Amino acid sequence: MTINLGITCSTGWTSIGLSESGTVLAEMNLNIGRKQSSELPKAVGEVLRLSSKGLDQVDLLVLTNGPGSFTGVRVGLSYTLALAAARGCPVVPVNTLELMAHQAALLFRGQILVPILKAKRGHYYAAAYRFNPDGEELSTLWEPGFYAFGQLTERLASWDQNVILIPDNAKSFPFFSSSNLFYEGFIPSGGRLALLGDLYFKRAIPFDSVHGIYLRPPDIG
Repeated sequence: MTINLGITCSTGWTSIGLSESGTVLAEMNLNIGRKQSSELPKAVGEVLRLSSKGLDQVDLLVLTNGPGSFTGVRVGLSYTLALAAARGCPVVPVNTLELMAHQAALLFRGQILVPILKAKRGHYYAAAYRFNPDGEELSTLWEPGFYAFGQLTERLASWDQNVILIPDNAKSFPFFSSSNLFYEGFIPSGGRLALLGDLYFKRAIPFDSVHGIYLRPPDIG
């Protein structure tokens, strides 16, 4: 039985989840903004307490390593990799956009999924995926990228079918084409992230091989 601890701080949310053998034991999804660094250890401790598990029982750490908030990505990396080093656990890195697509894929199987994270100064992180009907993995149609508004709208317009837009905050995206559908109310799920550790177990690598995905210079915004 594998116990996975999922941690994501890449958006304004801090989400932690614990799963065991394909079942979510507990999760916390907190909108704590700039308090991530101080509150993350407490939240991890609470999820473990709710699950009646100890940190010494965790077998695998699952981490979103970006893109997203520059500070949030760094907080998640620093804390999770320190845990991995102390425990000797492997780490499964998951792209933040990939996690967003996986959550929407539960409702939109077979459709094109475009998760979008707002960067600063009129730029966005985006990728495109489609859920494989014969399995649980996603096919990548666009690799994660960093786009100006015009570049992203042009790329969206190139599809000959509607796509499902998955913004981290729908209020920030009222200007994208009305011909596309919105998956609103996205909140990163720590439990879903923990489960992805089972799906992507072959990605597991040592803590010192994990790097952040920033996609832009830190001084852009």
